[in-house]
Amino acid sequence: MRSKHELRRELIAARRAMPRDDVAAKSAAITVTLLESVNWAATRTLHIYRSVDAWGEVRTGPLIAHVRAAWPRLEVTSPTEAKDQPIPAAPFDLIVVPVLGFDRDCHRLGLGGGYYDRFLAGQASATKIGLAYDWAFVAEGLPREEHDIPLDEIVTDVRRWEFGGAAPRS
Repeated sequence: MRSKHELRRELIAARRAMPRDDVAAKSAAITVTLLESVNWAATRTLHIYRSVDAWGEVRTGPLIAHVRAAWPRLEVTSPTEAKDQPIPAAPFDLIVVPVLGFDRDCHRLGLGGGYYDRFLAGQASATKIGLAYDWAFVAEGLPREEHDIPLDEIVTDVRRWEFGGAAPRS
């Protein structure tokens, strides 16, 4: 099994090499799937990452704008890129996180700063959904540490993954 460091290096390079058109198309497909699969009427608080184009992340700007327009009463919180930002203490109904790589048990590999590990640890009742490119699936599994928290679901441009394996796309 490759180390987290090796996987991170490979996946970051692959993500940064994606053409902008691919990032836009795959991000749009992920947005549609997420919008269709979440019960937004029952969601009161949403924490969603603010994507960084230079990193090739799944773009969340259009998703955030759509959610704010369609469900104006929903409280939307987005973190900054600062590594030393405080971890929100308030509980969230839904947390959408960036995913660099993932495995069939919905464990995620992030950039290594530990922000989401610390944040998710205090959000036991929240639904945790990651956004990733389907090619970022790591079939061999990810190295795991005691503090790693699996997500409830990962939405990709091809399918939805739920804890335990692939689920049909809704």
